[in-house]
Amino acid sequence: MILDEIIVHDFGLYAGRQKILLTPPEPQRPIILIGGLNGHGKTTILDALQLCLYGKFASISNRNDLSYHEYLSRCICRSSLTKEASVEIAFRHTADGKENHYRLHRSWRIRNNVCREHFEVLKNRRREDALAENWMSYVEDLMPANISSLFLFDGEQVESYASPEKSSRLIGTAIRNLLGLDVVDQLEKDLIVYSRRKRAEDKSDPKNHEIEEQELALKELRTKFSNIKQDQAALKTKHLDPTHRTLRAVDKNFRELGGELYDQRDEIENKLSTANKVVEEQAERLRKFAVDALPLVLVRDLLKSIHARDKEEVKTIRSQQVATILESRDNAVIKEMQLQGVESKTINNLQAFLIADRNEYYRQGDRETVLNLTPDVRAELDVLLRFGLDELIGEVIQRLKTSSDAVRAAEDARLNFLSIPNDDAISEIMERRDALFKSIKSMEHQYSVLEEELNKLGRECERREKSLLQAIESEITKEGERQDRARILRHSARVRVVIESFRKTVINQHIQNLSYLVLESYQQLLRKNSLVTHLEINPDTFGLTLFSHDGKVLGTERLSAGERQLLAVALLWGLAKASGRALPTAIDTPLGRLDADHRKLLVERYFPFASHQVILLSTDEEICGKYFEALAPCVGRNYVLNYDELTGITTVTEGYFDQLEAA
Repeated sequence: MILDEIIVHDFGLYAGRQKILLTPPEPQRPIILIGGLNGHGKTTILDALQLCLYGKFASISNRNDLSYHEYLSRCICRSSLTKEASVEIAFRHTADGKENHYRLHRSWRIRNNVCREHFEVLKNRRREDALAENWMSYVEDLMPANISSLFLFDGEQVESYASPEKSSRLIGTAIRNLLGLDVVDQLEKDLIVYSRRKRAEDKSDPKNHEIEEQELALKELRTKFSNIKQDQAALKTKHLDPTHRTLRAVDKNFRELGGELYDQRDEIENKLSTANKVVEEQAERLRKFAVDALPLVLVRDLLKSIHARDKEEVKTIRSQQVATILESRDNAVIKEMQLQGVESKTINNLQAFLIADRNEYYRQGDRETVLNLTPDVRAELDVLLRFGLDELIGEVIQRLKTSSDAVRAAEDARLNFLSIPNDDAISEIMERRDALFKSIKSMEHQYSVLEEELNKLGRECERREKSLLQAIESEITKEGERQDRARILRHSARVRVVIESFRKTVINQHIQNLSYLVLESYQQLLRKNSLVTHLEINPDTFGLTLFSHDGKVLGTERLSAGERQLLAVALLWGLAKASGRALPTAIDTPLGRLDADHRKLLVERYFPFASHQVILLSTDEEICGKYFEALAPCVGRNYVLNYDELTGITTVTEGYFDQLEAA
């Protein structure tokens, strides 16, 4: 599958019709890079992809507890006069050796305070109403919604997948969907429902007292589970999410006050010292040029005239030498002819010709010579004019550019150094930020405690359900008049045993391959290849266990934050490989809070190979500078999201942060 374009119209921050071409121009450049600051619409693009593909079943960032149509209503751009919006994507998919072109158009409008949605599918430019009505069945074969998070995800949330609880939940969900076990799970649930229905058919039958007690206990457990689930949701929406928003605002204020410079003050001081040394080194090299042949560049024209004058003088000297040689030779010729008895007339004619010829050389050699350069000086002057000065000028120009760059770097370092706030200016906001971090950590711990309690209650509910089912099955088998229902329940239990055995067999057959793919992906990302040499996934709990080079278990708490995030990326990457589907990958905030080394590993080892088409939605503090330069050979298209503070509208233009600054 290849995404060719996405079009948003009055969707979120995007007013009017905004179109982004997503087709990679060539296989060697699969990356589509979209830059935008926080809050300028990056996540909106990822939401638009999800929304267009899955509709009300989409996993969207900011839907929270809103109903689907209420969410659609809030997505309409504030500047829209028609109170309508749409998202549209075009993609290609090859099936049975034939490439088909699809275009999905999902639009909605508000009329009389009612939001109505319209969905349309075009296949090879022909409208397909039947395909539109059954789109969710078709898209589940193409890219199942339950595994879309393997290909469309938020980089800032990736690190959480490295925790044992969330990684096992992610692996379990992915394996069930990749192997089609969700259908098996649904079959098991249907069997339970069918068994309950059969038990309820004969309401006149007296209930066993033990069964009544178990049903009451199960009901109380389910009520408790529901209450804790509500408490957990309230903790997130009323406390954890608002605190996160406050922290983002404080972080923004921290950056505006120069907090990042404050954190980097040692590095900035080192850069300033290094830059000053480079400036002095370049100045010393230029001074050496000045005391060498460089001043001759100023009299280059004079040197050229000397060179030309010397050539003329060389001709004069050679003419003098030739005339002398010719006079001696001519006298010998005349004498020889006289001895041979040649006629006087012939001798006189020849002698007149030879005298005239020699006189021409005497005339050319009669010019004044001033320079009288030696051969060594003449050769040195010739080399200097032909090559020496040009090479010297080129080298000096390069040194001047290098010196200018060094001066600018030193000035930038100096300005950064002067911009570092003092301790008094930054201490208060740092204390507030630390307090927010502690508060979030405390709430996240409380959230995890509730999650663990929910897991325990869930397991207890399952145990109670099994116990209740066993009690009912035992009671039914005792009653002769309910033999038919007993037979159904008995066979239902057997089928469930077979289903469980089938599930375990299928998982065991594929879990080793999945472990290999995740380990391969992690080792490809790590700069320390010996950190993790073996990886196992528990087929029952889907728990992830890492082993170091000495064969000992390596807990995820021993990994650095960057290594945990790389592990989470490797987990998604390995699961995506295991899916066997050639699907695009879209990543929002791809580098998150990684340090420089781990960012470099993702840029060099993951993004160019994550898929045949990779869409990166980056801020100006992530893929920039050296990371942009390293990624550039693999980037097929660049876009930047431009946000207008006055209108609150974002527009999409070609280019990227570094390119726009250079222009």
